Amino acid sequence: MSQTRHVLFLTATMQKGGAERVISLLLKELSKKENIKLHLILMENGIDYNLPSAVTPIILSKTNKNGIRKLLELPWIAWKLSKYIKKHNINTVISFLYRPNYINILTKFFGTKQKCIINIRSTTSRYKNEGLLGKINLFLVKLLFNKADLIVSNSKGVEDDLKNIMPIATKTKVIYNPIDLDMIRQKKDHCHDITFDFYQEKKYIISVGRLIPLKRNKDLIDAFYDLQKNDSSLELIFLGDGNMRNELEEYCQKLDIQEKIHFLGNVDNPFYYLSKSNLFVLTSETEGFPNVLVEAMACGLPVIASDCKSGPREILADNKYGLLYPVGDVEALRKRMQHYLYDENVDMEQIKETASERLKDFEIEKIIKKFESIL
Repeated sequence: MSQTRHVLFLTATMQKGGAERVISLLLKELSKKENIKLHLILMENGIDYNLPSAVTPIILSKTNKNGIRKLLELPWIAWKLSKYIKKHNINTVISFLYRPNYINILTKFFGTKQKCIINIRSTTSRYKNEGLLGKINLFLVKLLFNKADLIVSNSKGVEDDLKNIMPIATKTKVIYNPIDLDMIRQKKDHCHDITFDFYQEKKYIISVGRLIPLKRNKDLIDAFYDLQKNDSSLELIFLGDGNMRNELEEYCQKLDIQEKIHFLGNVDNPFYYLSKSNLFVLTSETEGFPNVLVEAMACGLPVIASDCKSGPREILADNKYGLLYPVGDVEALRKRMQHYLYDENVDMEQIKETASERLKDFEIEKIIKKFESIL
């Protein structure tokens, strides 16, 4: 009988987000393995995903702190974590997102012997445009990342971006985010959230994600505004919340299209709304591996995505499984939306069939085996 391995997952919170969803899927599947004992430590309070009964999260802080303070306390948290690692004989610590990654590596300075695996989920180069905090983060990346045992990126684009910033001496590996296709199929026909009436005579465009500047939601509103002038059946749905919500709602009122655009906020089951819609659009300025793009494909939707630095081009294989457009080019976005909505030559059944082939690359069983092999 093989010896039990103690694996610790370290992340900021388990609130809604791409990395957090991946962790929840990994915990769910790995908890079924008899030879793995899972531990979960969160930097701060906040759990939006169901966790397996075998996993009891430890929360290091009950209050959120500002960016500078979060970085200043890194050594103290690393020391605290190192004590836990030694006490529980942790074999592997796998961390997600930059601050947890720094802490994972820093524990080594306190005499821990665990295998140190760090995950990066977005382009590191974005820190170049984020002022003092960005400079500090880039300094820490260059100082610490080569001290990890393995750097896992969720796309080739994310890995290449890191390698363009610094020479990488340690091992690297690309593992795509897992998608639970069975769960999506089970949930897509049931509404567990707010009631929203879909009408057969309408055509619904949908976008899912945070309402923040990096997501460029206004680009979609502008493209939608042009299209709806000639089609009264068009409606637009935004799932997600963020600090730009009020501004975007006011912008819709200014354009006098507020009755056609629906801000539904955060929902527990986005798959229901995706499966009832006609077209999915992602307008981000930057991404790592946008789960929602794959999830929209799993719900049978044609997809359009900005050709941002990482993620969409890789997932869509240069327009093979969906359409790309240049970031911020509203006219190009409008033309691609027009193509999917009105071109008689578009074969929706063929789109679904082609997408289903691509989805096999992200099936949870396949991705779990890749994660298991590195633990």
